[in-house]
Amino acid sequence: MRTIVAPVNFSPNSNNAARYAADLALAAQADLHLYYVLQLPVSVAEFPVNDYVFNEMQEAGAVSLKQLWEELVKRTDAKVNIFTHMEVGSVEYKIEEFCLEKKPFVVVMGASGSSLERALTGSNLAAAIRHLPYPLIVVPENATFKKISKIVLACDLGDMAAGIPVKPSFLRELKDIFNSSFEVLNINSRGQQANTNSIMEVEAWKECVRGILPEVHFVETDKVEEGISSYLEEHPADMLLVFPKKHNFFEFHQSHAKKIARASTVPIMSIHA
Repeated sequence: MRTIVAPVNFSPNSNNAARYAADLALAAQADLHLYYVLQLPVSVAEFPVNDYVFNEMQEAGAVSLKQLWEELVKRTDAKVNIFTHMEVGSVEYKIEEFCLEKKPFVVVMGASGSSLERALTGSNLAAAIRHLPYPLIVVPENATFKKISKIVLACDLGDMAAGIPVKPSFLRELKDIFNSSFEVLNINSRGQQANTNSIMEVEAWKECVRGILPEVHFVETDKVEEGISSYLEEHPADMLLVFPKKHNFFEFHQSHAKKIARASTVPIMSIHA
């Protein structure tokens, strides 16, 4: 049985992402685990946490978790196994530990700031994208789930040369579940396309895309974020798939990520390289 993990904190964006996760679980025939981490203040000087306050915080978290569970059970007509979990500790550490235990098909999180841009450039969401070894779907504000019919893979020459850091079996599973089509978007600086064409003959690249039969599109521009944004405007998609690198948040660099996020209404799936 597939497993989807949705870390929650009961903010509007988090609850929206949980709804997306429930709809996704229904479509993918997966179990859903709602995971809430009660993180205490770093310093007791900031907020003295005595037993009474701590118990109140725990009780409030349990009530909110139950209410969200009830909403999602009703939303899915009780056709999804939905489990709730609450722990105390560091959000980043606990989420990683929980995912290592559950080994999810995907993790679904909402933007925790006032915009997806803010979430992509800071907060626990940013930490999760850097470290989680599982596909992570970042759900923009007010985005709703719809069948993932078209997925755009945004990659650069390095990704293509290395074969893109995603298991071919995962892409084929998405294709099988949703009958998805794939489009590979390669953003080239001026005059790079000849080099890209030669890289596409590399066996590592061929193996990664074997079985999904993607259309490959080239956009020539010196500004990555503009290329991706303009492409998605002209070619609407249900998911944007990107590949963070260990040395940075997006291969496109943080400044690009911020600009892409500003205009994004499409859920972004990141797969850690």
